[in-house]
Amino acid sequence: MIKTASIVTVLIIFAGVYYDARATEREGCVVCGMYLDLYEKTKYIVYFNNNTSKSICSLACAAVVIDENKGSIKNIMAADFLTGELIDARKAYYVEGSDIPGVMSYVSRLAFLSKKQAAAFRKKHGGRIISFEGALKNQLKDKK
Repeated sequence: MIKTASIVTVLIIFAGVYYDARATEREGCVVCGMYLDLYEKTKYIVYFNNNTSKSICSLACAAVVIDENKGSIKNIMAADFLTGELIDARKAYYVEGSDIPGVMSYVSRLAFLSKKQAAAFRKKHGGRIISFEGALKNQLKDKK
């Protein structure tokens, strides 16, 4: 009887561990696998013409997806670095090379909704303000 109770107790404990692990599964970047909930202020979502999307941790990983899927991208959304809210990546202002460490890149390239916000951030953290096209071009060049 004690042996049966012990086996049941062990099974209950393992079932609880399995349940907790499943309940805490986290979404990862499709390129590098890093947990996206840790990168709420640098994440990207790339939307494709076939109505699918890919969630990505940073511009560094987004550049890989964008470069591999030229011609099939409908829209690109980036997290505003100050708020984490998704904004149109192509219309965003980027601060490149600030004192904030880059995500999957030696050089940080952070998106901002407005040029005024980017300028205020740059004043405090350094770097330079560039467009999406400039940020993407520089990121692809750094990758090589």
